[in-house]
Amino acid sequence: MTNAQDIAADPSHDAGKNDVTIFQIPIGRLGLLSNLLMGGACGFIAFFVTFFLAIVGMTIYDAATNTSMLNLDISYRYIAAPVGLLAMAISLAYLITIWVRRKMSGVE
Repeated sequence: MTNAQDIAADPSHDAGKNDVTIFQIPIGRLGLLSNLLMGGACGFIAFFVTFFLAIVGMTIYDAATNTSMLNLDISYRYIAAPVGLLAMAISLAYLITIWVRRKMSGVE
């Protein structure tokens, strides 16, 4: 049975206090593959949200100006794709930096 003195003397309990967290999710402990997957997912989410909002915005613009954009490729080619790539690049840079910093510090 573990008592409070053993827990207080255990250094592994203090190591988790300084982990990097986003919304209480400890991303400081993730591996390289997990970081790559999370960065890609962030880019995909940003792409699809921006794509949806661009289509809605272009539809509202068409209705307000009585014009007709025959194709909506502008919404993903010039709006959603750059936003998704930028979000993925920023999130990957951040997550990989945390991973490299943790590896260089010798925590693991």
